[in-house]
Amino acid sequence: MRILHLADLHLGWRPNFLGSKNEERGRERDNFLTRAVDFALDKKNEISAVLIAGDLFETHRPPAELLEYVLSQLNRLVENNLYLVTVPGNHDEVSYQDSVYKTAQKRWPGVLVLNPNPAEIARLEKDGRQIAFYGLAYSAGLTRTSPPLQEFPKGDAHIHVGIFHGSLNWDAGDRSLPLSGEALSQSGYHCVALGHIHQHSVRYLGQTVACYAGAPEAKHFSDPGCGTLTILNLGESTSVETVDAQCRPCLTCKVDVSELDSPQEVEKLVESQADSRAMQRIVLTGVANFQIDAQVLQEKFAHLFYHLEINGDNVFLDDAVIERLAAEPTIRGYFVRSMQDRLKQSKEEEEREVVRRALLRGVAALGGGAVL
Repeated sequence: MRILHLADLHLGWRPNFLGSKNEERGRERDNFLTRAVDFALDKKNEISAVLIAGDLFETHRPPAELLEYVLSQLNRLVENNLYLVTVPGNHDEVSYQDSVYKTAQKRWPGVLVLNPNPAEIARLEKDGRQIAFYGLAYSAGLTRTSPPLQEFPKGDAHIHVGIFHGSLNWDAGDRSLPLSGEALSQSGYHCVALGHIHQHSVRYLGQTVACYAGAPEAKHFSDPGCGTLTILNLGESTSVETVDAQCRPCLTCKVDVSELDSPQEVEKLVESQADSRAMQRIVLTGVANFQIDAQVLQEKFAHLFYHLEINGDNVFLDDAVIERLAAEPTIRGYFVRSMQDRLKQSKEEEEREVVRRALLRGVAALGGGAVL
């Protein structure tokens, strides 16, 4: 049996840092759900069920238009006989009286999980086998979270699958739904479909396979998305498969300018990263003996990217800064003074260039410097 495991879509989120592209990119992110449903309905993918492990929405009160869109897409699944289970998360928490999962409960397709503590939530028969699903919807004041969740029920079935929006072996507070990995390893579950952590990962807890689907679509550079769809293969054994979801790239690259000789080399490097689909951040590190205006660079090459940010106005090391560093009573100051002496003693330009590079790299490596 093949299950499409979704989590952390955060539909309705808007990237304000993109300025005029805010709404365009937001709608693009929301449209991921359509692509996921299309994938599930494509017969060649052989998907039998779809599990949504929390944070389908960015908030517990999504706009009415977005709600209608989501319901129409999820209805496509059940109308085509795919099994659907939805677990609320912490962004779209069910605790609120006006939570979307309460106001739209009667219209929600498939199985909507609302019980506040672990229980069997659904059962499916496939190829003569019973598959039991277990989960909960975190509800403030009702869900037991301290100590971390360690009671996991198990009924009589051939295959057992947990669905939780929580933190495995990490207690970040009640709303993060801490889960005991040790208890899960003894639960007898074949697989646990997880949400909440935005990076895709697979962990093996004894005989239990625990999988975070990850957030497929990027929010911003500190939350770049995993860009994949996750399929759980349940049979004699459990395996996890990922498929490229064709999401917009959200990339960060670091460039050590200590190894570059001129502003022109920096420009060539930025140009070499060109990708009209990408949200790209370039972080200039190290120190250079030439000035770099990150804002000018960003404006010059922005047209080569969907969005470009360049950080690194503090990488320039001029003579005045070198003199100030040399006066420091630190290891860094001692290093700079030593390199200055080497420069004075160097007669060949080639040798002087080697020493200059050593000076720049050494200052970059020493950072703040320790007091002598």
